[in-house]
Amino acid sequence: MARKLHLNYTGSLGVINKAKQLGIINSVKPFIKKLLETDFRISDNVVLEFLKINNEL
Repeated sequence: MARKLHLNYTGSLGVINKAKQLGIINSVKPFIKKLLETDFRISDNVVLEFLKINNEL
């Protein structure tokens, strides 16, 4: 729907990443941990890369 309305959109990791960039959150790790406790599906490699780009590895 967002695409049809020509709106910008992003996924969960994009929102978490942006929140850290803006200083809204100090760390992405707690949010990744919470996501992994649900049925959210993400590969270990993506988690590792996400932590690396956020300097949390």
